[in-house]
Amino acid sequence: MEAQVDRSASDERALAFLAIGFSALALILAAVGLYGVLAYSTEQRTREIGVRLALGAQRSSVIGLVLREMLLVAGIATVVALPSTIALARLFRSQLYGVTFADPLTLIYARCIYRRDGSAGRKLCLRAAPAAVEPMNALRTE
Repeated sequence: MEAQVDRSASDERALAFLAIGFSALALILAAVGLYGVLAYSTEQRTREIGVRLALGAQRSSVIGLVLREMLLVAGIATVVALPSTIALARLFRSQLYGVTFADPLTLIYARCIYRRDGSAGRKLCLRAAPAAVEPMNALRTE
């Protein structure tokens, strides 16, 4: 009897592991993409950062300026993603077992994962960009 149950559940188990694998891959791709966008936008502001530092701005205020821009992007992404998630979850209502399409615990957990990945990308960008910019080198680049 137990072997029969294991055989009947093996397809669902394989599908669940496949979904977990693709979800992990999507999470990694999203994190790398987010880091790329943040690094590119920070790289585009190298001259501005150099000018600010050459005129006497503190590195902490420049880092705060870049951080505010990154947090604005993350906030806009959250405002767009949360309603989109709920709308798309309605399409997959038949695939959800044991949860509703707008399960608050699942949405909070997904937001925490997004916040963790976003903060890791911001930390990497903030470590690399304003802290490493030398004002004279930034002004000479163009």
